[in-house]
Amino acid sequence: MPRLHSITLFIFMLFQSFSAYGRVISVSTQLHQPYKKPVSEHLSYLIDSTHSMTVIQAKEHLRDFTHWHKPQVHFGNIQYPVWFSAQILNNSAEHIILRLNYPILDTVEFFLVDRGEVVKSFVTGSAFPFREREIFGNYFKISIPPGQYLVLIRIRSFYNVQFSATLYNWNALNYVNNREGIFQGIYIGFVVLVVIYSLFLFRKIRDEIFIYYIFHTLATAINTLHLYGYTFRFLWPNAPVINSYEPMIFGLGIFTTLFSIKFLKAEDFSPFWSKVLWGVFWVNVPVFILPFLGLKDMANTLVQLVGAIGCLLMLLAGIFLLSKGYRPARYYLVAFTFLLLGVILSILARMNVIPNHPLFIHASQYGSLLDITFLALAITDRLYIGLKERNQLRAQLIKETIEKENLIKHQYLLLREEVEKQTKQLKNVNAELEKITDELRQKNQFLTKFLSVIGHDLKNSISNLVGLIEVYSEDVRKTHSKFYNMLYKSAQNTYQILENLLLFSRINISDLRPKIQHVNPLEVFKKVEEKIKSKIQNKDIELILDCDPVGKIAADEFYLEVIVRNILDNAVKFTPKNGKITIKTYAKENDLSVIEIKDSGKGMSKEELVKFFNPKVSFTTRGTDGESGTGIGRILIKELTEAMNGSLKIESTPGAGTSFILIFDSYRK
Repeated sequence: MPRLHSITLFIFMLFQSFSAYGRVISVSTQLHQPYKKPVSEHLSYLIDSTHSMTVIQAKEHLRDFTHWHKPQVHFGNIQYPVWFSAQILNNSAEHIILRLNYPILDTVEFFLVDRGEVVKSFVTGSAFPFREREIFGNYFKISIPPGQYLVLIRIRSFYNVQFSATLYNWNALNYVNNREGIFQGIYIGFVVLVVIYSLFLFRKIRDEIFIYYIFHTLATAINTLHLYGYTFRFLWPNAPVINSYEPMIFGLGIFTTLFSIKFLKAEDFSPFWSKVLWGVFWVNVPVFILPFLGLKDMANTLVQLVGAIGCLLMLLAGIFLLSKGYRPARYYLVAFTFLLLGVILSILARMNVIPNHPLFIHASQYGSLLDITFLALAITDRLYIGLKERNQLRAQLIKETIEKENLIKHQYLLLREEVEKQTKQLKNVNAELEKITDELRQKNQFLTKFLSVIGHDLKNSISNLVGLIEVYSEDVRKTHSKFYNMLYKSAQNTYQILENLLLFSRINISDLRPKIQHVNPLEVFKKVEEKIKSKIQNKDIELILDCDPVGKIAADEFYLEVIVRNILDNAVKFTPKNGKITIKTYAKENDLSVIEIKDSGKGMSKEELVKFFNPKVSFTTRGTDGESGTGIGRILIKELTEAMNGSLKIESTPGAGTSFILIFDSYRK
């Protein structure tokens, strides 16, 4: 029995040894081919709770290492050293590079073990001068020669232990370095341009908000670049002590809070929110001071607590001021939302909560770019919207409106005189109609072209009138809201009716035939959305585009635009305020493509649906805001759809909205 026990123990130890050494990362590559392989999921780890484990002891305890199963290594604020191990078989003829993809680790010790002996060791980390690295670059790297080796890595970091490990050959590493360098160069160049341009504007305008914006931009950029090792590499390569105080000393909380206070003008709108923001500012000050007093633990705890609460309070202040009518606050909210979203996504990606995709890993940098951009827009909006400019614009608009009205009246008189003249001529030649059929046909063609030109001129004039009404002074809107709404709706309806009449006459008189070709419906939807944007905004309707961006259908782009515009006009007309309109496209069997436009309006009964499809029946109803129509739009929808070999189906329930379903052939090359 003792002998059997010994054999069993030997087999168990042998199994454990193979389990520790068996996960071999094999590398086979040619010199001219790029090679890149993530290896984080192949690592094993051991937490050194004694703080004193040597590399010899680590080799002896390989069976105690635990396999890491995730693409991103993240231990958080762990206070113990962590050992990592991996078996790497380099079958290539060149050295390969193991890179740790996180540059803020205080101490990183590399050990290369061959047949139980340490053949190479190297100590680096963000707590050492930048020049003390085996291979220069933002990230920690070690060169592994051809052969099979056990790689041991010991990491100790005050704030957190996180990284992802990747194997490269030199071609792939150079490509990755160049790509990252180009992206970071663009980012740094953008920040520098923003700072220089802001200084130029400050010199011209003398508004202190630019100074606060510059400090916020620099603090955001330095924090972001710090996370990717660029500040240590280029700004303080010989002062690693600065890295040990990250990220408190960069003053992001202080400068961001100061910018928020000055930009939002909280003291003008709400004394309460002004006090709250100043409170956030003064709580951030100790975060800046405590590291210099040797209280890094307290500073680290405080920066996380104050950062989370401060960001929430600044967003709430922006929402409150936006509700009070302070328009620039909307850009402020968008900017800080992008910034916070980017930071959160980066953290979640490094913690393996969401996929370890480069888009998520670098989300904080993308968020900071959008933050800087939208805050610049916010400042621009804040500066260039003033009372003097509004008064000048109002006076200019009134003057132009009067001139346009006189022009419309003059054109109307000319049109009426011309119509009377043409009518008199038609009466004189009516008796000779049968004899001069050919001559009359030519005159009719001339008249059609003439009326088309006049109609288009009138349409352009009415379109200008609608545009002028849309930008009419806010004061006049409030004072004469009823007259303004009647005038605006009448102008819109007149424009829509005239446009449909022109199109209807153009199709029926000139026998306009569709030109079937491949059409991207998403581009058509966006073009129509731009034309009816004011109608949608006036009723606060949410327009949702759920479309395949590369989908193609076989149709006439002009016809399709007319169909979609009339359906959307109808949907807006019968959808109440704060309603919703959804546009979807999807493929159907037999190479068919479907466009579905659904609204949340009042819907139609079965009797109304029957009338809708009958061109001989007059069928018009008023919209939710009293909009009127002629019924020409429904005729155009059906005729143009059928002209393109398509089909139309309507599904509607009273009180539950209406769905227009258009079915066309898919485009095939």
